[in-house]
Amino acid sequence: MEPDVVVVESTRPGAAVFARYAGIVIVVLSALGLVGGLFVVESLADDARSSVSVSQSALQAVSETVETIDAVALDTAASLGAASRSVGEVSATVDEAVVALEGVADFLEFDLPETLDAVQTSMPAAIQTADAVDGTLRALSLFGVDYDPDEPFGESLSRVNTALATLPDELRLQSSAIRELIPSTTQLADESDLLADSMAGLEESLDGFVALTGDYEATLTEAEATIEATSSSIDSSIWTIRALVVGAGLVGIVAGAALAALAAHVLAVTARLDALDIVHEHEVVA
Repeated sequence: MEPDVVVVESTRPGAAVFARYAGIVIVVLSALGLVGGLFVVESLADDARSSVSVSQSALQAVSETVETIDAVALDTAASLGAASRSVGEVSATVDEAVVALEGVADFLEFDLPETLDAVQTSMPAAIQTADAVDGTLRALSLFGVDYDPDEPFGESLSRVNTALATLPDELRLQSSAIRELIPSTTQLADESDLLADSMAGLEESLDGFVALTGDYEATLTEAEATIEATSSSIDSSIWTIRALVVGAGLVGIVAGAALAALAAHVLAVTARLDALDIVHEHEVVA
């Protein structure tokens, strides 16, 4: 008669089962984390490169704008300098014209009228002399001397004397008109001086602006160098982050796989021990 076989149901430790599934979950999550981390790193890398590229383009545009403004400022400063010198020369010319106008006014008001008055004073005697000469020549014409003028010399001098009678007063009126121009001319000279000074001041301001744009250009050059260094640093940092993500993912995968393998080993050992316990119990029953 064969002995009865007593089957003892093997009980697997719950901790080992939990550890096995936990290891599997860790492997899956680590793999997903590795893929997701690399995706996030690539996205951040693209964003960083785009930001650096935009910054470089913006700095280049600003640099070109500053260079253009600098060139315009230099040309404008040179033009203002030439204009300031020209206006200064105009002011000097106007000052000379004022002096000349005063001289002309004095000549028309004093010197020339006095000369004409002196001529008029001597005209009666000259007219008498001309009349006497005319009478003498007419008397000599009776003796064959050719003398028959259209207008006697005395009458010509009388007409000249009549014309000169009003000329001094007219000259004095012209002198007054010229003197009225002198204040306006003087004011024009003063305003020309002020304009020349303003242009010179504006030229100095533009020179200062050009120096300031030079500082801006130096700052932009430093900023471009900094961004270039940042771009290189971003590339190296991205590779470092990639390595860390891959390393962390691999560590998680390896740790999860090791935990699952250890749990499986524990379950296998437990199964063997259960099998040995069943055989032992069978022998005891027998």
